[in-house]
Amino acid sequence: MFRKTVWRNTVSDAVSFHQDQALNTTIFLLNSFGPTGFLLREEGEARNFKVYLGDPHTCTCPVFTREQEPCKHICWVLLRKFRLPRGHEYSFQHGLVERQILEVLHGLHQTKDPRTENDSSAAAWTPSQPAIGQEAGSVCRKVIQAQDVCPICQEELLEKKQPVSYCRFGCGNNVHISCMKVWADHQKLLDNEETVKCPLCREDFSSLKLLQEQVKNAAKLFTAAEREKPDRHLGVLCHSCRVGPLTGRCFK
Repeated sequence: MFRKTVWRNTVSDAVSFHQDQALNTTIFLLNSFGPTGFLLREEGEARNFKVYLGDPHTCTCPVFTREQEPCKHICWVLLRKFRLPRGHEYSFQHGLVERQILEVLHGLHQTKDPRTENDSSAAAWTPSQPAIGQEAGSVCRKVIQAQDVCPICQEELLEKKQPVSYCRFGCGNNVHISCMKVWADHQKLLDNEETVKCPLCREDFSSLKLLQEQVKNAAKLFTAAEREKPDRHLGVLCHSCRVGPLTGRCFK
């Protein structure tokens, strides 16, 4: 198959740096354009960027425009969204041909975890009927399983322990409250609706009023483990061994 970009056998210093940035930056997935296009926004930033996987990959950020190397946004899509190991040969290429992109989309690079398979079997039996006291038409919250990720920031829910909400009228999946606030703010600009749509199933997630109340109370919902360990740096990985989260003093 004809390739437009040159195949790399090793990762360049520039791409390795951008991979570090991607794994240590909170980035939100706001929208998708087909299976290979993504609208992203960094935490604390107002500007959005579009990433497209292909041959070559592209991003609308100024770093990619200047360097023409996979930027942290492209790396984030590959490493976070599609869970490519950073050492995988597909993770540092300028582009991927159709066959390789299909492999990434189908997760052929991922090894099956027995725990995940067991969790999936158990999750299949999660009741969809509302429990006593639930709003009519709502579904039960799904139990958070190992390796479950927030669909917006793509970080593991059990690793980045932040308050979560869940889709009440669709899939029942869990999402960080802070991420849903970013998602809702973006959707409100487009739709001006009072109901927030789920980023996974696109059904009604909850009312905007309920989400606003959850955001207001989120500071009170931090886990006891976080309160007991204020020096635990969630979402931060060791630059040397890539283990995280870090505990103790961090040095640049």
